[in-house]
Amino acid sequence: MFLSNVSFGQYVPTGSVIHKLDPRAKLFSLLVIVSAIFPARDFFQLAFWVAALAVLVRLSKISWRVLLKAAQPVFFLVAFTFIFNLAAAYFTGDFAQATYRAFFTSIRLIVLMMFAIMLPLTTAPLELADGLDSLFRPFERIGFPAHECSMMIGMALRFIPLLMHEADKIMKAQLSRGAKLDQGNLFQRVMAFFPVLIPLFIIIFRRADEIAVAMEARGYDGGEGRTRRKPLIWSLNDTKAIVIAALAAGVFFVI
Repeated sequence: MFLSNVSFGQYVPTGSVIHKLDPRAKLFSLLVIVSAIFPARDFFQLAFWVAALAVLVRLSKISWRVLLKAAQPVFFLVAFTFIFNLAAAYFTGDFAQATYRAFFTSIRLIVLMMFAIMLPLTTAPLELADGLDSLFRPFERIGFPAHECSMMIGMALRFIPLLMHEADKIMKAQLSRGAKLDQGNLFQRVMAFFPVLIPLFIIIFRRADEIAVAMEARGYDGGEGRTRRKPLIWSLNDTKAIVIAALAAGVFFVI
């Protein structure tokens, strides 16, 4: 499976009501939902949030196929979590309990990451950067670089698909030279990926240098006095979104 099929971090415009929400409202709602998912203790409680995710996917007009495709990189983290929890069985001696904990932790992580992935799928990187800039701005009084931090996050989301495309090209080039990236045990596969990681890091640093030169050539000197092409405007729907997320979390805790 090559990384060219992965759309992690890509914005999917559908014109839905979710897409039209203020990015700050989406960030607040995501924070509320994530805070409510962590205390879940059994699969019945997770089923509540799976139903909520299904409603969100329906409203966003994004297909499950696109969502699962975007979540493919997360499955590696889920697999690692599952194996780590199973390994705990050898130390605790309770294999049944460790297996249940491994399944539950993995599914909870999948549900949590699905909600998180919906944010970049329904929010353009520039809008998300503007939203983070607006939320971080009060912390500038204590010396926090709000604009620079939000700009870096926005640029990272923008270049994740490009870097995955570059990684896919490197993997195909290595496979054509006889590299065995998908053969052997886990340790051998990890070691086989070093010929992919090294040129990928070189490409990352090269692109970072090109971006820095381009920003300097355009007179970028920070966020002081900068204006936005599309100013953020808070609407009634944004307030409703946060209230609905808070009500869903409240109903979950009551149940």
